[in-house]
Amino acid sequence: MAEVSLERRSLTYVSIVHGLIHVLELAYGVVLVAVAAELGTSLLVLGVLANVFGFAYGLTALPVGVLADRMSETRLLAVCSLGMGVAAVAVSLSHGVVLLGVSLALLGVALGLFHPVATAFVARTATRTGLGFAYLGTGGNLGLALGPIMVGAIASGLGWRFAYAGFAIPCVILGLLILRLPQRIRVVTPIAGAPVEDKSFAVLRPFLVPLGLVVLANVMNGLVYRGVVTFMPTHLSAAVQSPIAGLDPVMLGGSFTTVALLFGVAGQFTGGYLSDRRRREALGLIALGVSAPALLGVWAFGGVALLGAAALFAFFHFMSQPVFNALIADYCPDCWRGRMYGIYFFCSFGVGSFSASGLGYVAEAQGVPAVFLVCAAMGVIATLFIVVLLVRTLRRAKAA
Repeated sequence: MAEVSLERRSLTYVSIVHGLIHVLELAYGVVLVAVAAELGTSLLVLGVLANVFGFAYGLTALPVGVLADRMSETRLLAVCSLGMGVAAVAVSLSHGVVLLGVSLALLGVALGLFHPVATAFVARTATRTGLGFAYLGTGGNLGLALGPIMVGAIASGLGWRFAYAGFAIPCVILGLLILRLPQRIRVVTPIAGAPVEDKSFAVLRPFLVPLGLVVLANVMNGLVYRGVVTFMPTHLSAAVQSPIAGLDPVMLGGSFTTVALLFGVAGQFTGGYLSDRRRREALGLIALGVSAPALLGVWAFGGVALLGAAALFAFFHFMSQPVFNALIADYCPDCWRGRMYGIYFFCSFGVGSFSASGLGYVAEAQGVPAVFLVCAAMGVIATLFIVVLLVRTLRRAKAA
């Protein structure tokens, strides 16, 4: 009973940190208009800063994935949460493009500690893997959904710097709470006389093709994700008229983005719940097969229809995340999971960060709506990788 209580408490802490991760991740997109006005710079330059932030976010996943296989996950998660608080304060104190870029890079490094460690932690400790990922993802999506409106409200009333500084406080509190958890949770005691687990690359080799297909799909998904979270608030604030005249554009963009991303909370939990009950490759195909066309609606529609398309995208895009996380656990031996999740999240956040610069150029040259047309094309490519994975899996199942 005490073990179950400890599992629930640890998953609760980690899920809340996941929410804070995505609040701070989306904050930059929400305050983009205010930052541009204060610093007097272009969307292209701000897109490059988002690229710096996103690349640091993703690059950190590689070394941290190795550490997750060798160190206490709870200690690494505590360092992540405390580091987020310090970096958020640094962003709030930054004046000028260069200092802002350095502070965003530091924040990206702090945020990048989380995903490989937390995902390996859930894969190793949750009694029901899919449900564990559902709770972890739901915490993250609540941050994604509620973050924009909370950041927008603080920024419109007190300024964008206070938005970053305010969220530093719960980060530090959660970091201190996680430090009180045991260093290892639900560690299985080796059975006397059992063979020593092979930790060489040879045990991973049979799974390289399916893992590669999941990672390639995730690269495209990461490019889509970074573009959407960077430019969605700006697009919605311009394309959807507010019923309240004179509403601050930062608050407006944050509010509409929250409305859309709340559907991602339901999608995240649905994906995790179903991944314990249905073929995960098929669920991934459904999620990507709907989210890519939904982005065409974000590009083409206006008003309420645009909000509907954004909500449809959010539901199915975030439905894919726990499914992909569980697929990595399916195809990866336990001793390689930390490193594999490190590679996986580097591809998602690190490689995906380059879409911020590229799509910043698209937004500058063709207008912000064109960003979502390009994202839809990348979503189609991601879908094709999962089609190959599903066909391969079905053929092998039939042969067996």
